[in-house]
Amino acid sequence: MDDPIGRQIGHLLSMGFEGTTITPQVRSLIENHHIGAIALQAKNLKNAAQAIELILSLQKVAYDAGHSEPLLISLDQENGGVNSMFDPDFFRQFPSAMGLAACRASNTKLTQNVSCASAKELVCLGINWLVGPVFDVHSDEEKPQPIGVRSFGEDPEYVAEQALESMLGYRAGGLLTCTKHFPGYGNLDFLGSTSDIPIVSGTFDQLLSTSLVPFQTAIDNRTDAMLVGACGMPDVKGAQVQYACLSHSVVTGLLRRRMGFDGVILSDCLEIEALYESVGVSQAAVMAINAGCDMIMLCQSHSNQIEAIKGIHTAVESGMISKDHIRVAANRVRQMKLKHLSWDKAWNPGGLSQLDALKPAHRALSKAAYEASITLVRDFGNCVPLPKEVEPDEVLLLLTPLVEPFRPDKPAEQAANHQTTSLSPGPVNIARHFNHRDKQSYLEGESTFHDLGVAIAKKWRGKVVHTSYTASGISPLHEKLVSEAAAVILLTADGVRNVYQYGFTKYIVSLCQSQNQLRPFSGSLKASPVGKPCVVVAVSSPYDFMKDKQVQTYMCTYDLTKPPLDALVRVLFGKLKATGLPPTARPPRSRTTLHRQLWLVEKFQPERDGQALQDLFDQVRLAASNTFSDPEAQYPAYCFEAAFYLTSYEPLTKSRHFIVRNSSTQKIYGFCATHYIDFLARGCISAIVVSTEYRGKGIGYSLHQHALSFLQRFPGIEMVQFGSELPAIFAGIPNRLSAHQLGLRGWVKNRDWDVGNWNHHEFYAIRLLRNWKPSTLPEKVALNHEFKYDSMYAKDEEELSQHLLMGTGFGVGSSALNHPIVISDLYRRARADPQGCKIVLARNSRNGKIIGSVILYHSLSQINNFFPVDEKQTGGLAATVVSGTPNAVPVVHGLVTKAATILIEMGFLGAQIFVVGDSVFPPILTSIGFQRVSEFLSISKAVSEITRT
Repeated sequence: MDDPIGRQIGHLLSMGFEGTTITPQVRSLIENHHIGAIALQAKNLKNAAQAIELILSLQKVAYDAGHSEPLLISLDQENGGVNSMFDPDFFRQFPSAMGLAACRASNTKLTQNVSCASAKELVCLGINWLVGPVFDVHSDEEKPQPIGVRSFGEDPEYVAEQALESMLGYRAGGLLTCTKHFPGYGNLDFLGSTSDIPIVSGTFDQLLSTSLVPFQTAIDNRTDAMLVGACGMPDVKGAQVQYACLSHSVVTGLLRRRMGFDGVILSDCLEIEALYESVGVSQAAVMAINAGCDMIMLCQSHSNQIEAIKGIHTAVESGMISKDHIRVAANRVRQMKLKHLSWDKAWNPGGLSQLDALKPAHRALSKAAYEASITLVRDFGNCVPLPKEVEPDEVLLLLTPLVEPFRPDKPAEQAANHQTTSLSPGPVNIARHFNHRDKQSYLEGESTFHDLGVAIAKKWRGKVVHTSYTASGISPLHEKLVSEAAAVILLTADGVRNVYQYGFTKYIVSLCQSQNQLRPFSGSLKASPVGKPCVVVAVSSPYDFMKDKQVQTYMCTYDLTKPPLDALVRVLFGKLKATGLPPTARPPRSRTTLHRQLWLVEKFQPERDGQALQDLFDQVRLAASNTFSDPEAQYPAYCFEAAFYLTSYEPLTKSRHFIVRNSSTQKIYGFCATHYIDFLARGCISAIVVSTEYRGKGIGYSLHQHALSFLQRFPGIEMVQFGSELPAIFAGIPNRLSAHQLGLRGWVKNRDWDVGNWNHHEFYAIRLLRNWKPSTLPEKVALNHEFKYDSMYAKDEEELSQHLLMGTGFGVGSSALNHPIVISDLYRRARADPQGCKIVLARNSRNGKIIGSVILYHSLSQINNFFPVDEKQTGGLAATVVSGTPNAVPVVHGLVTKAATILIEMGFLGAQIFVVGDSVFPPILTSIGFQRVSEFLSISKAVSEITRT
């Protein structure tokens, strides 16, 4: 008998298994529990041929079991040192994320090209879903971070750009993507051991301006899925976030509602030790789904997987998880599948023949990428390149840590043959000789850098001595070898976390600096007061000695596989120039002296400049109409209506506007709107608009400086704000972070504003409400909480005034819109405009007193001058106020639901409401059925902090 809810639950499950062939356990998961996704790992994959056979077998089991769509087959494949699939005959090695970021000065499209190439190789196997790319910001270089070179870097805006390029590349190569690790694993704290749950510090507002910037970019560019990590977030107000992927505040409140993500949300693996011990798999599975995750991941134990499935079924049967909740999540997963997957694709991956055809191009791409990534951070002693001509007895010492490679560079049988092959020329391995072992035997982990030693020996005309160092520290042998060497190359591999490497390197560097060359090299290196040449190379994290300038020659390769080490040798011996940039450096941006050129700024005169201003707005709007990523495209059309800047908004605010113009042609090149609010002692730079034909010439800068100077001198102003709180005017900077908008944010930052302290303005709206029905009727809400709805009459004016004076405005936070003067004025305008506005009241059922109110209006009303609706067929809601009741939330819920219902009954197609700086109102709105349209950011500072830049 078919089990519809069981099949829907199956869509929510992503599970791994043991072995490299179909096992009874994974067969049962697919056939009996209808799981819709298989999470493959390195333990499942031996080589390309085996992987193709395994994936086809998995798809056949699903097809025979009646699955309507193919299985999602996911894989972690980040390149660099994190590769689940390795086959040197068919798969190319590519740089890690940070390695690709190092190439940014050489080729801005390299990240996308490499990601596309990686995707094409995986698609040939039958993989269809990448758990990646990594969008984490490595935000703390002072302490070890597990994310390391898996991140694109430490600047949120640059990480957003590069990670987006990677995501687009994987998409172009044929893969679905799953952005990770929300809310950001680039700045983790471990309060106990590293097996404990990591902690992400910061409030939602703080993170939205830092580590969440790349994730917002992924959302805006329609990433297919998002992986939410199992990290704690102790700084989140009003919620105990022990595990992000189990938290409704994080998954639904932040990711789904506030950041507007409507794709598939995948939980982190629920079998991690700390979560397993503290919550348990079954509880965690139910919590993750209730939090808003569409899929949960269980990678290891079959018994844990069965326990989780049983827990979900029990929760559904008991009503803890509704069937509707399961259906919505399953449908979201199915929609992702239908967008990309088909049985035809599942039966016909490219296979080995297509992989073979990709080899030449991908081999060349790998070589180019690695050569562009090698980074020479500093070279105070001019040690690189090493001299071409040296005496036969001059020794180059290579010191390497004992490190196991992530995956071998050769199949096992080739590696064994390699170790018994005589190589000439080759390095003398003193570690083997000193220990009196067989010449061809290796310490465990020693073979990792053997090929590097061989490659160096082929280039160095003297002798090369290669030995390892361990946690045992410095030995007399090391000291002796350093004293005998003409130069030293020392490798570190994640030395920030491996403290022994840090200590060993510091000692060797000091030793070299104390040993001045007694005679010059016969080549280009000469005796130097800095001592013996010592080149330190970080082959993993570049942060090992990034800031330690005692290490005078410092290089980075970002991973320790063969391709980057080959490129390193070419740089060391002058065959290749190191062009890579470290993560601490931004690529040079073109600047011209015109950027700071001052233009004459004049006062805007409506009679003279009104039509020219509209012409400016039309030109800017037209230029942005074909480019969604431009900031101007994010603003509603009414922001480009000059009439709104001619309107009086008193007593809320007074205005003074400025322009840069061509007085000969009367053409306006730039416009700046300023407003000032007497009763809040606040001034606003509400808008700066520059013709697209005249940007980059200093006009925006001139307007900005003039406006700041004006507001700074204005009597009584104590705070200045960049961005308006009135939606009729440009409401700050769009929080839609394309590359263009990141540039806009950077422009604001360069004008000396603290961009880490944004205020959030959000538009919420219901669209096409003819099909909308409230989940709870407003009358039922009122009945349950002992209040009733009423209309406003003349007799109620005095009581309403008291209510407004004592009440709390919802959706306006601490903004000017929450001031009693402003709220009272809005209601005065609404009462004076009965054709355009309607006031709905909530009264206490027992005593009849007003406890809540809201204004309804349309596009021709006076209120529309303050809060314009997007379309004439959309109604608006404004000034929601509650007073005299401890039960504010249900009153607001009922009032807004009642207001939306009235608008629908009046024939409007939708409703719109504006929210600014309020964390309570948005969840109420979304529970009713409102959806966010857009979000804007503003920023404030004291007048005393203003400096002329």
